[in-house]
Amino acid sequence: MALELFQFQRGAASLMADRFIEYNSDPVVMGRRDSRHEVPFYQALSSITGSGKTAILAQAVSEIVALAEIPPVILWLSKGKVVVEQSYANLQEGGKYSHLLPDIAVRLLSEYDPEDAAQAREGLLYFATVGTFNQKDREDSKLKIYKNDIDGIETTRWEALKVRETSDGHQRPLIVVYDEAQNLSDQQTTLLLEQQPSVFLLASATLRFPAQFDAEVIQPLRTQAGYTDDGLVTSVKSSTVVGSGLVKGIIKLDGLNAPMEETVSDMLVDLRDAESAAKAEGLGFLPKAIYVCNTNVLADDASRTDDPKQPFDQRQAPPIEIWRYLTEQCGVPADEIAVYANLKTDKDFPLPADFVLFGGGESDYDDFVAGDYRHIIFNKTLQEGWDDPSVYFAYVDKTMESTIDITQVVGRVLRQPGATHYEADRLNTAHFYVRVDRNDVFKSIVDEVRKGLGGDAPEVRILTSPPGSEPPVSIEPKESRTVPRTGVDNAATVDPVKKVLEKVNDYSQDTVNTRGTGRRRTVTQAIGGGDAADSEWVDFEQSNRVNARWVFQREVSRRYKPALTIMDTDGKKFDAKVGVGSRAYASITDDAADAVDEYLRHAVLKQARPKPYEVGSTLVRRGSMETFRNALHEGYDGLNPLELQFARALDDTGLTWARNRSQTGYRIQLVSLGQTAWFFPDFLLWSRERVLCVDTKGGYLVEGDGRRKLLSIQPHKDVSTTVEVKFVVEGTWKADGTPDGKDGFSVLELGSGRDLRTLPYEDLESLVKSFLPVDAK
Repeated sequence: MALELFQFQRGAASLMADRFIEYNSDPVVMGRRDSRHEVPFYQALSSITGSGKTAILAQAVSEIVALAEIPPVILWLSKGKVVVEQSYANLQEGGKYSHLLPDIAVRLLSEYDPEDAAQAREGLLYFATVGTFNQKDREDSKLKIYKNDIDGIETTRWEALKVRETSDGHQRPLIVVYDEAQNLSDQQTTLLLEQQPSVFLLASATLRFPAQFDAEVIQPLRTQAGYTDDGLVTSVKSSTVVGSGLVKGIIKLDGLNAPMEETVSDMLVDLRDAESAAKAEGLGFLPKAIYVCNTNVLADDASRTDDPKQPFDQRQAPPIEIWRYLTEQCGVPADEIAVYANLKTDKDFPLPADFVLFGGGESDYDDFVAGDYRHIIFNKTLQEGWDDPSVYFAYVDKTMESTIDITQVVGRVLRQPGATHYEADRLNTAHFYVRVDRNDVFKSIVDEVRKGLGGDAPEVRILTSPPGSEPPVSIEPKESRTVPRTGVDNAATVDPVKKVLEKVNDYSQDTVNTRGTGRRRTVTQAIGGGDAADSEWVDFEQSNRVNARWVFQREVSRRYKPALTIMDTDGKKFDAKVGVGSRAYASITDDAADAVDEYLRHAVLKQARPKPYEVGSTLVRRGSMETFRNALHEGYDGLNPLELQFARALDDTGLTWARNRSQTGYRIQLVSLGQTAWFFPDFLLWSRERVLCVDTKGGYLVEGDGRRKLLSIQPHKDVSTTVEVKFVVEGTWKADGTPDGKDGFSVLELGSGRDLRTLPYEDLESLVKSFLPVDAK
């Protein structure tokens, strides 16, 4: 089933494409006259694990191809075979992302044929692992990419790929896409630059590139074109990814200086609680656990090797000890456990019949995935490309100087099943049980995790428990409390948007305003010569033409995609072809922006009738928890000074209230431009037939018309409970939403005329009394 992109994914992809078009109009040229060459456009995609980098890259490629004068060749690379196979399966015809590449043929690099480059009218995308070409001694290479094709290719595929010549003598641009680009090396850089690529799109959760790439690509862009990190890197905010539901919002790191058995036992207790929560919410899966450890050494002495020539019950390799503990002591069925490791065995001392071992790495990966195991024991290095969102728990053995990459493990557990945050916090949490032999090891692990999330990702709540400290606990609500969900009602947007669409010019007969300026690379090849083709860019009167519909829909999608649902672009005038960079192109993008503005101006938030949101459990540290009498939970931690003061005032009202967790709690859709799609109020307060959503840091939120809609959620005739949003800010404020004084506090809300009003109060105690029912004040 095709998966639709999130707003932030489309926005990131379009930004990368726009930056390419801008750079392509005036690229950096290096070298002397006889060796002049253009520095390829480079854009890094920086986003946390689980954000859908493959989808963003595919959309960016699609837009670059659509905007290019000559359909490019795309070389899509990754280090691991599994990663390449997954991307290939997702992007080829019938894959979940194939709709993102509508006019691009998707193939394997082993299928490259110069005749396709000459004759095909569409873009050509080829998948490969870097191992396909990454050998220094290519003359003696056994890799297929360097072998002459018996069907008539006169040069090797690698040399043929350098030419990429169309039937009319032009060279197709080359786009190099590198997923998991932290694996890029100097040697790979040299080989790829031989191909004279026009574009490098590199994606990684942790961006780091080799010296060769930095010297030949990044530094020229900095020194010759004045690029900064902001211009070279398309960054996706972690808060946007977490808020979308793609990744878990909480990371729980428990450090234990204890035996494996005790550490695993603690994890299994929490795993069973998570299973119960999943069943209670009616989810279609059960949480899974992974175990990452050394492999062929003794469990208590990494300097000694475990001998496979001994009875199974006497072996001390960590995977075997974990397997025995799970099956013999914890009651885990053997058919739910897989050992995915290069565990040494001996034919004279066979493993038990029910011991499932996958020791072939990538060669038996498909069989491993098909087994759908719930407990997986891994080597220190996990299989790259294996991603199962139902993995919630990880045991990591970092004792005895283990070199396990903790950030790699975090990446395997961070994805969220169904891209949906659930009511129970434990179902929005990645749980890690890290066995360490020194406290300083645990501290370094916490630092690694923060760095792996991009250095500063406050939107992902990290709960750490060093060895010997009390771990966070899950606290259930005292009673069942719900909040009506909300949604966008776009009925009032149809007519205003229709008027904008009617104003869009018909450029189908226009030969002046539809002209753009473009550049084209020409190829010169000596007849009968064996040298690689030479090429240069020349100005070309007419840039690539795209239809007006594509231009309009692209601009709407990047700004506020939900608006497309009511925009009818089936008319013939949207079939008109316009040149990229032409006056017509600019006019259509302006019309699209106006249409989005009209949509946002007239759309309203309204309560929805479906199943309401039910407040679930919350994770807290009892040692730093503040307790309350009337809160829905026993208490909360992590409250800042204003939040704590406000919570105490709320508690004194006698009404039931709850702390609402950012990114994983109750949310309201934002009807405004920007990457952030959801609003998470700080507190929920039940006041008879009302639920008040109160935010104590939201003064800035009401400055725009879209944000102001939060204050005017319309009720539903079939829902008795109403939802109201109020902002509580320090100081006094003017009616226009600007500060007026520093004393006291203010409530920002909408008045009877739907205008913003600010109500000043001397203290929080008097302020919260305004939330009480009239007869209770």
